[in-house]
Amino acid sequence: MKKTKLLLCLFAAFLFTLAASAASEAATPKASAKTPAGIVAQLTGRTISDVMQERHETGKTYGTIAKESGKLAEFKKECLEIKKKILKEEVANGRLSQKEADKILAAIKANQAACNGDGYGRKNGSGYGYCGYGRGQGQCSYRRL
Repeated sequence: MKKTKLLLCLFAAFLFTLAASAASEAATPKASAKTPAGIVAQLTGRTISDVMQERHETGKTYGTIAKESGKLAEFKKECLEIKKKILKEEVANGRLSQKEADKILAAIKANQAACNGDGYGRKNGSGYGYCGYGRGQGQCSYRRL
């Protein structure tokens, strides 16, 4: 009886995963453009999985992929808009002061001004995140900047 329940649960989880992946692939690029991969996919008319696969296989950054498609300026503009929205939400939720958000936004703009799409960031492409050497695991505070 326990094995039957376990198999049913595993099968249901498999179906759920399959349905979720099909739904995400079927989503319009505009709806998925909240990530750099989604932005590049939207700008180039490709699927997100195709863009992500190219990045994985070649090691190119999303900015480099956008640059090669002649869409670097649009890519940087879209990324900036998303980051502005995130900062606005952080201020509204009280996690950041407006002064801190302005400081972060100024740093983002300065980094984008120096970006030429070659794939090297301010840490020379070594993968260090804003949260200190990549240890933030998505849970960092913007206050560390």
